[in-house]
Amino acid sequence: MAGTVFAGLSAAGWVALRPGAGRMEDVKLVDVPTPPAPVSLVHHLEWGETLGGVFETYGLDRGQTHVIVQAMGAFENPRRLRPGTEIQFVRRPGDPPARIRIQLDADRRLHLWPDGETGRTWAARLDSVPVTRDTILLAGLIETNLFDASLSGDVELLGDGERFDVAYRLSQVFAWQIDFWRDLRRNDAYRILMAREVRPDGSVRDATVLAAEFRNDRRTLTAVGLRQDEPGRVEYYDEAGEALRGQFLLAPLDIVRVTSGFNLRRFHPILRRTRPHLGVDYGAPRGTPVRATGAGRVSRAGGWGNYGTAIEIRHANNIRTRYAHLSGIARGIGSGTQVEQGQVIGYVGATGLATAPHLHYEFLRNGAQVNPARLQLPRAEPVPPEARVRFAALRDDILPRLRLIPMPLNAGPRLRRTQD
Repeated sequence: MAGTVFAGLSAAGWVALRPGAGRMEDVKLVDVPTPPAPVSLVHHLEWGETLGGVFETYGLDRGQTHVIVQAMGAFENPRRLRPGTEIQFVRRPGDPPARIRIQLDADRRLHLWPDGETGRTWAARLDSVPVTRDTILLAGLIETNLFDASLSGDVELLGDGERFDVAYRLSQVFAWQIDFWRDLRRNDAYRILMAREVRPDGSVRDATVLAAEFRNDRRTLTAVGLRQDEPGRVEYYDEAGEALRGQFLLAPLDIVRVTSGFNLRRFHPILRRTRPHLGVDYGAPRGTPVRATGAGRVSRAGGWGNYGTAIEIRHANNIRTRYAHLSGIARGIGSGTQVEQGQVIGYVGATGLATAPHLHYEFLRNGAQVNPARLQLPRAEPVPPEARVRFAALRDDILPRLRLIPMPLNAGPRLRRTQD
């Protein structure tokens, strides 16, 4: 015991006490280094980078990378991580990471850490961002277009970019009744009741239109959303229970600009001569998603002469639709593919006989092109008999809530067209 040194803590720090030492000057100070504090390093995944390469850059060997990827696999396929994904490494300087956090998307963060002293096994935990649920009630007055409408109601609850989302969701509800490029008039108006899931930062995870009304020129359209048996699917009906959804969308793009209509005597800008234009041209930026206007089976997809890259879909009742001048075809779309109404099938381009990016759309009945703007196509099925009582109760509850906010009044001259 004579050589034993006892350690204790004093105001001066850690000290070593010799046996028999009775005074502070007999005490020998021992310098115990303080480990460096952990630091957090953030890396954003770039195009062409592999997760393994990123892990090795931050001090993990191939064996550790392998077990980390295995731990990730229970929650997310590492190959699906997109450029821009945030990866956070927590470690002490000179040491390998003691914890990794991967922001999979706005709602999910994956935590990874060594499960044991050797670091050869790793554990994982997935955290979901909590949300709060609310409903908002808005009214809009059209002055120039749907997206720039003057809003009233719960405007202060809208987050960044949510004005656009409200307008987009409204356009999807009434997509079969209103052509939002050609049919809008100055002083058209709407009111909309929406249910939302809101993240702590104020951004919206998801939103559903519960009910809406749209005053378009001299008509007022009403929509009541009814959840279907299929999870996440909502169908919209008018007050009488008739479906708003038609067998075909009015246009294959979400918000469109008609640059050339159906015309039997149109002067062609490239050929420099007059010839029939048996379809409708929609101006849109290159890469804009193109949607199938109706459910059917793809009969042709690929290069097609003056059409450039094009798709043809065969529908029921001897109807076909064509989508031309595409920059590309959506993944999984090919001859024989079954597609649903509204499904993205390709992207706007300028292939074939085209001067600028646009979509050329044709509607064929019995093998002949017809003007889609003049067609009167049947709607989808009304509220099923077994759901009529549920729909009536929902309608009688939701519409009074929607109508708590008044429809905006005209703020300018008599209704007139804003687009031709």
